[in-house]
Amino acid sequence: MTTQSEIKYNRLMEKAEELFMKLGYKAVSMDEIAEAAGISKMTIYKHFSSKEALFVEVVLNMMQKGVVLIEEKIKKISGTLEKIDFLMGYNMEASKNYSLAFYKDVMSIPYVTEKLLAEKYRISRIIFERIIQEGVEKGEIREVNVSFIVDMLIMMIETFGEKYFNKINTKEEIEGITSAFYDFLKYGLLGGK
Repeated sequence: MTTQSEIKYNRLMEKAEELFMKLGYKAVSMDEIAEAAGISKMTIYKHFSSKEALFVEVVLNMMQKGVVLIEEKIKKISGTLEKIDFLMGYNMEASKNYSLAFYKDVMSIPYVTEKLLAEKYRISRIIFERIIQEGVEKGEIREVNVSFIVDMLIMMIETFGEKYFNKINTKEEIEGITSAFYDFLKYGLLGGK
């Protein structure tokens, strides 16, 4: 049975996620989150020491929900390139759910950026390693050093983000650059059709 405290916590996380996705980190106050969740600000501080701590936890939870969904979908896809294609397409579609302010705020707070990117790369490493290893075992990908290939993919993603993120001024630019990058990975690097 769910306790009243758990209900409040879940509502807090849900409303904080909605507000952060729509408005970004900086434009949302703890008072607004408390009001949207129908709880007191003190209740928020029982769970989180700061707005930054709440934000990090909300984004980590969002990432975890995404991983669960990705894992479920990937199990149903048989081909290696199709799995990678799905993964890239999923990330492109998911990126459309976040405001430009959200992206800018994530990248402008060093502690938050570092923590969230570290988790994103950790998750990406696990998923890419599994897909590529399976592709090698099934003979769909030539014999490669899986760890090296995964390192290269993650370095490309990291470098891409660092090089282009500060130049982006609209959501359309995020989508366009992300699409071009994935197109390169799919067709230029992986040789998809």
